Amino acid sequence: MLLGRYAVPIVALHLLGLLAVLPALFTWTGVVACLVGVHLFGQAITMGYHRLLAHRSFECPRWFERLLVVMALCSLEDSPARWVATHRLHHAHSDEHEDPHSPLVDAFWGHMGWLFVRNGSIHTSASYDRYARDVMRDPFYRWLERRPWRPGVIYLLHAIAFFLAGLLAGGAIWGWSEGLWFGASLVVWGVVVRTLLVWHITWSVNSLTHLFGYRNHATEENSRNNWLVAIVAAGEGWHNNHHHDPACCSVSHRWWELDVTYLEICLLHRLGIVTSIVPRREARRAVVLGAGDAVGAGAT
Repeated sequence: MLLGRYAVPIVALHLLGLLAVLPALFTWTGVVACLVGVHLFGQAITMGYHRLLAHRSFECPRWFERLLVVMALCSLEDSPARWVATHRLHHAHSDEHEDPHSPLVDAFWGHMGWLFVRNGSIHTSASYDRYARDVMRDPFYRWLERRPWRPGVIYLLHAIAFFLAGLLAGGAIWGWSEGLWFGASLVVWGVVVRTLLVWHITWSVNSLTHLFGYRNHATEENSRNNWLVAIVAAGEGWHNNHHHDPACCSVSHRWWELDVTYLEICLLHRLGIVTSIVPRREARRAVVLGAGDAVGAGAT
């Protein structure tokens, strides 16, 4: 059992989430912070950990990558190298025995049960070297791996920042007594509840999209396109499309398959923050074939 690293935080945050039912800790500001945070911090996982680090489906400056990673750490979904190694192992052995979270074991296992059991194929230096070598080249990511508690400290510091923001704002408006409750509300809703929602949205991609939905492509695993997960996970629910072409930045293969994450990456590209985007496999092949024809023409 990974009691220190996974089980304890998972159980503790679910218990703390029950504080949201207390009327004294309810504020509409907290709810708004929660809903906005689900998208912003959730995109740090989807855009940062998944499409950028795990699949290198777009390129951006180092400062923006670090911003996404720090925000992802504020969702307490593991360090970058561990997340990437786990995800790449999933792609290498999807729905096979080696898959760390295939829901074909059972739905609970695929959703979160796998986090409560030590998997020797993931948490080793050999696994990092095979599946996350590029991530581990970065000194900041290596620094995070050297001490397992460092991502937790970052998460705690961001929770303190939420509390202090609520305390100062509430204290200035209503007095310090009310400010304490307002700060606590922002922590409960803007941090704890938001984290739980981001967790379960991410875990739903692991579980529901390998159980329910339709398939555009005859891939070798059980990946599915699930419209509900696609809505709540900003496009990640088009999972069969993703398994068909993991390197592609977009997971939308039909006109009505909305991929919010890809649209936001395109917006960042227009703003000059994202510098290149990996297109569909067909477009990549056309570029390679075009280059080959050009070389052949030059040789004649």
